[in-house]
Amino acid sequence: MKSRDPKGAALPAMQSWTSLRDLAVRRRHLLVGLGLCLLTLAVYSNSFGAGFAMDNRGLILQDARIRAATAENIDLIFGHTYWWPYGESGLFRPVTTLSYLFNYAILGNGEHPAGYHWVNFLLHAGNVLLVYALGLRLASKRSAAWTAALWAVHPVLTESVTNMVGRADLLAGMAVLGGLLLYLKSTEHAGWQRWAYLGGLSAATALGVFSKESAVMVLPVIVLYEAICWKERRQGLALVRGSLAMLIPLQAMLYQRAAVLWISLPTTFPFCDNPIVGAGFVTGTLTALRVMGKYVALLAWPVRLSCDYSWAQIPLATGSAADWLGWMALGGAMAAGVLLWKCNRTALFLAGAALVVFLPTSNLLFPIGTIMAERFLYLPAIAFAAGVVAAVGAAEKRVRRRRLAPALLGLLVVACAARTWLRNLDWQDDLTLATAAVQTSPASYKSHLMLANALFEADPGRTNIDRVLTEAEKSLAILQPLPLKRNNAGALRRAAVWYLAKADLIRPPGQSAANSPEAAQSCRRALELLQRGRTMLVAQLEAARQRPGFDAKTDSLAAAPAEVDRLISSAYLKLGDTGRALHLSRGAIEVDPGNPDAYRQHAQALIAAGRGEEAVTVLMEGVMLTLDASLRQNVVELYQSGVDRGGCALMPGQNGSMALNPGCPAVHGQLCAATVAAIQLRLTHGRRDMAEQLKNSGVRDFGCAAGPLEEALAAKQ
Repeated sequence: MKSRDPKGAALPAMQSWTSLRDLAVRRRHLLVGLGLCLLTLAVYSNSFGAGFAMDNRGLILQDARIRAATAENIDLIFGHTYWWPYGESGLFRPVTTLSYLFNYAILGNGEHPAGYHWVNFLLHAGNVLLVYALGLRLASKRSAAWTAALWAVHPVLTESVTNMVGRADLLAGMAVLGGLLLYLKSTEHAGWQRWAYLGGLSAATALGVFSKESAVMVLPVIVLYEAICWKERRQGLALVRGSLAMLIPLQAMLYQRAAVLWISLPTTFPFCDNPIVGAGFVTGTLTALRVMGKYVALLAWPVRLSCDYSWAQIPLATGSAADWLGWMALGGAMAAGVLLWKCNRTALFLAGAALVVFLPTSNLLFPIGTIMAERFLYLPAIAFAAGVVAAVGAAEKRVRRRRLAPALLGLLVVACAARTWLRNLDWQDDLTLATAAVQTSPASYKSHLMLANALFEADPGRTNIDRVLTEAEKSLAILQPLPLKRNNAGALRRAAVWYLAKADLIRPPGQSAANSPEAAQSCRRALELLQRGRTMLVAQLEAARQRPGFDAKTDSLAAAPAEVDRLISSAYLKLGDTGRALHLSRGAIEVDPGNPDAYRQHAQALIAAGRGEEAVTVLMEGVMLTLDASLRQNVVELYQSGVDRGGCALMPGQNGSMALNPGCPAVHGQLCAATVAAIQLRLTHGRRDMAEQLKNSGVRDFGCAAGPLEEALAAKQ
């Protein structure tokens, strides 16, 4: 029997002890991670029932690209901008849109909000774990846990987590946090493991930059880390490898984004949404710095939160007391950062990284679509949480009270969690969100306009129409001082629509609004707003024509005056002035022949003037030029109302519906008259090719005489 070697026996025992210790550490991290996820779930559990408020309807419910997981829809997602086809904002976020498709079509969530909220929660919980993992590398275990906990429940994050379309921030945040961790791992391994981590870094970067443009800052964040830690690490070659891994997806995103924006309509940012757009360099910079001070104050005291900070909630900087308060808050934050930097390089990195990821949305480098938004604090709030934890820890050491930090930090976490819980309730629907916005941002024109619209949509019976108009007037009063080119004609148009709705509500049945003083007053107020709005649009259109690349055929502003003319026609019609109503509605058709509502409005004016047969012709013209099925149904309904004097205009169609009888002399004559009018309109807009097609189809499909159609073509030569 061999004798025991004391040294040989000690080594296995030491290895066993090390394994047990590592297992205990992993178990402790697992428990902390589980606790962080449960905390996050508890705080956001009341958000899963929140509906599709604000932008969620446009980006999710109204986006036909996410209805089915088909190759065609994926091509549309990668081939168009984020808001296509409803508007242009210069944003290209295909992966974010794909995530909505995943919810809508693959998971089958459709118009049920809970599934979207669960995905947002899982992404945020994943980011909380990434913050904890980064904290373990950069600071102590206790600091890492408290930082992750405080950040997880900070109220400013609700606009990214509770708001479904805040998912872009969650995905971009995951890319930046995960990318940094993967890069650090790649510097600690060799061989295939290193390349695996670099491949993960490249994939994370691709996920981020195709989800939100600001994720490109993952590269500067990693460069900043190596620059601060250069003396200890000297990872020059590793940084080159990591940079190359990130540059590949960055270049791919920039190429595809440029290709998409090249074929898209030009992007313009309204002054009302971001006054910095119309400011000079000095004023714009000072305003942006003041807003940064407001962000700092919001992180420190997140009691008054808002989804909107439009004009004039944050006016341009003029050196007022509010400006100085903002600059002082920013200066105080910078001074606090300097004090921390002297003590800790980790604090230096976190503060610098917060500034780096915030820069693209700061309005310092270039103006963006909004002057301020709480979602921009999603990643910068990590540095704030870490700074609070560090400050409390330093105070604990100074007073030598070992339980001071856990008590204070626990109190802060509970307070933030309670505020987040309450803030989630504001996101339930448009009405709750707009109500909260008006309370927090009473000087914002858009907050009052949002509330007016939410009230109008929430009550189909229009019993609250006076409150709707009160909020609308508050919005218009805020916009009143702005010059025409910087004002918002859309706000005037919407208010006018609500005034016309009130006129319909209170005017005697079947009579003109002129027979009711109150209804007539509402119509006249609508006319006043519409005429002022049209003047604004004309001024803005003239300014737009001076921009390089302006195209009247594609720019939505070119057709905007016609939409206002249609509404003015409606107001005159309600007042019984059919002459003006007819003139304006026909003019709206000539300016914007692709709008079905223009033909419908002109037909209503003709009917009011006792010219029902001409109304049928106009609606037929609209069918030919817009291919709108509802106009075809309007023709049928108009014939059924008594216009079909010969009793032969309609015949049974498919599925029990009624169809036009082209053999009826009245129908034949009106189809041919509509074809002539459509040819003339196409020629007016320089589309002789389409006019020729109309002539040919008139002869071939309707049996119209070729002579009148040829004359219509020749008359416009």
